[in-house]
Amino acid sequence: MRRFPTIYRALLALVMLAASAPVMADSAGRLVRRGNDSFDRGDFDGAAEYYELASVKIPESPIVEFNFGNVEYMRGDFAAARGRFEEAALASRDLSLEAQALYNIGNCTFRQGQRQADSDLEKALEFFKESVEHYSVALEKEPGMPDAAHNLEVARLVIKDLLDAIKKQQEQMKEQQEKLREVVDSLLAVMKRQDTALGRSLDLSGSQEKGTPAWNGEVDGVLDDQTSIAGSTGEVSGMLTDLFKDQQPEQVVQALSHLDSSLVDQEDAVADMKKRRTGEAAGDQQSSLEQMRKTLEKLTEGDGQNQDQQQQGQQDQQQQQQKQQEPQQDQQQQQQKEQQARSETAKDILDEEKKNREKRKQAASGYRRVDKDW
Repeated sequence: MRRFPTIYRALLALVMLAASAPVMADSAGRLVRRGNDSFDRGDFDGAAEYYELASVKIPESPIVEFNFGNVEYMRGDFAAARGRFEEAALASRDLSLEAQALYNIGNCTFRQGQRQADSDLEKALEFFKESVEHYSVALEKEPGMPDAAHNLEVARLVIKDLLDAIKKQQEQMKEQQEKLREVVDSLLAVMKRQDTALGRSLDLSGSQEKGTPAWNGEVDGVLDDQTSIAGSTGEVSGMLTDLFKDQQPEQVVQALSHLDSSLVDQEDAVADMKKRRTGEAAGDQQSSLEQMRKTLEKLTEGDGQNQDQQQQGQQDQQQQQQKQQEPQQDQQQQQQKEQQARSETAKDILDEEKKNREKRKQAASGYRRVDKDW
């Protein structure tokens, strides 16, 4: 089967058809022929100049508009070319020329779809569907257009492949969201552990039993917990990095930055706890908790937007697979409920951490935050 670039030969043939049209005045016809000669040499700017002069003599000529469309197409401005071909189709009383213009509009939308395929599959799908529509209408107006039939078949095959790619992308996005929820759950668990360790450090800092064997035993216990917390925080950072190892969105970059800062604070807390500086360790732990809170905010701030994108993609897929409509709707509702529950859990933990912080400030009147650049 021929590959899609055969449209270039079709375009050149259409230019020659336009040049031989008998409806033109002689002077305009000569200008168009000169424009066609320039076009054949690859001098598209020169061709455009001749077509511009011809359009002065025969304003709103469908043939001049058509040839202008060919120039814009070869320049790579498919949107401008489409506009020219649309004008030619509307102005033409020649059914054959109208069909050729519609065929070329199909070519333009196909090329626009190809340009979008690497960045926006949904947008590319829209363009390819438009190309199918225009090829089909062109064939209705002039059934004997083999290139239109060929391109129509190619466009339909591309749409099928694109639908498969969109489905795969949606599955990958779903899998990524599930793994991201695992990261968030792990982070929430570490935050609760860090909050508990902070409370113990504050209690030790304000204790009247400093230096006693019992107090030193408690310090060692907090030290072990804080060391373990640092290890768990590193694991969360690794999970997040692996999840977006190909490309990291800006909010993930910021989340990882906050998580790295949290790890530094935790390491400082471990070092302070080893030296029995429980007050300073508490300050480090508080700073670490704040950085984890910021990490959580970055990881959850786009939940609403991501849900909208997923829902739109699922709705498009439903139109192609009507039999699966109800199960997919149920899945959407379930995902929304899970995300809402997770967001509420995160908010509850943050609110609880804030309340605990206020209580500690009141209870640990002997504790004073160390003047330190966190």
